[in-house]
Amino acid sequence: MSEAAQATGLVKVFGGTRAVDGLDLSIPHGSFYGIAGPNGAGKSTAIRMLVGLLQPDAGSASVDGMDVWPDPLQAKAVLGYVPDNPVLFDRLSGQEMLEYAGLLRGMDREVIRQRSQELIRVLDLEGASDKMIADYSLGMTKRIGLAVALLHSPRLLVLDEPFGSLDPVNTQVMEEMLQRYRTGGGTVVFS
Repeated sequence: MSEAAQATGLVKVFGGTRAVDGLDLSIPHGSFYGIAGPNGAGKSTAIRMLVGLLQPDAGSASVDGMDVWPDPLQAKAVLGYVPDNPVLFDRLSGQEMLEYAGLLRGMDREVIRQRSQELIRVLDLEGASDKMIADYSLGMTKRIGLAVALLHSPRLLVLDEPFGSLDPVNTQVMEEMLQRYRTGGGTVVFS
């Protein structure tokens, strides 16, 4: 059986700086897999290469047995990604953001509605689903970013510093959701 994600010899150079230098990873299905290191160690760069947002200078990456490069679209269909600061349309409500993300992924409107309601409930955003994201706290923004990443039921969830700057309550909500996701057969990778 293939791994949930794998990287072999990943390299990324910016100018004269080698941000990632021959990284090898093998991430088993159903695991919580952490990528640790000090600031500037290349964690976010490695993650962006793994999820198809940044093309490596050398090496290869695969997700669920599919090569990420040179065409990352197929791999992106089976993974969810939440950056440190989720990029969201802050003039949309949380519900509208989820609908928009689902439509971009080509999902059926009824499936979007059902999955959105479930995620909003599980991530404790019911009282804020109709508020503009611009009015969300940092914790709420990270939770709606997680909901966007989970909306299409990915097999692999990649989170870049998901708990940074979160209070204990938001951290607990996120941890509980990640445990549910992994128990349901998903794989979680985080820095």
